[in-house]
Amino acid sequence: MDISNPSIQWVDTKITFQKSLEPTDKIEEIQSYDHVELERELVELAERSGKFSRFKIDSRLTSNEFKKLYNRWISKAFEKRQVLVAPEKAGMVTCFTEKELGRIGLIAVLPKYQGQGWGKKLVKAAEYRCQQEGAKAMLIPTQQDNIPACKLYESLGYKPAERVYVYHWWNAH
Repeated sequence: MDISNPSIQWVDTKITFQKSLEPTDKIEEIQSYDHVELERELVELAERSGKFSRFKIDSRLTSNEFKKLYNRWISKAFEKRQVLVAPEKAGMVTCFTEKELGRIGLIAVLPKYQGQGWGKKLVKAAEYRCQQEGAKAMLIPTQQDNIPACKLYESLGYKPAERVYVYHWWNAH
């Protein structure tokens, strides 16, 4: 297929950060989200986590499609008890472990709480939880254009492990 085809558009450079996990202390302020129902505030945080997402940036996708996708992701994480939250729902992170790899899915901090260390605490809480589940290393995917997230992960000792150039193809038929 011809990459210059107008049906094919570059939409994102996905970068995955990785680091080996060292023993760490539990971050007491960050707790498992153990509510009976998924609250609207968590859904809104999930949507906020996609600010730089290719699903939000691609002009051929509607805002509603983007929201449905992030709503599905937070709902699945909620059902599997993979959501950690900061006090007053200042921020949240979803995390899980596969074999010996911990993974962060979604992470967001409300604007009025940004710059107060909640992002670092959420990542460290996810590391702790994944270590408790047997993880030896942690992976965090994000968008290369998400400079604040990239700086956060690098400040915590993460290194870029993979770059993937993402193209969306739209079948005109």
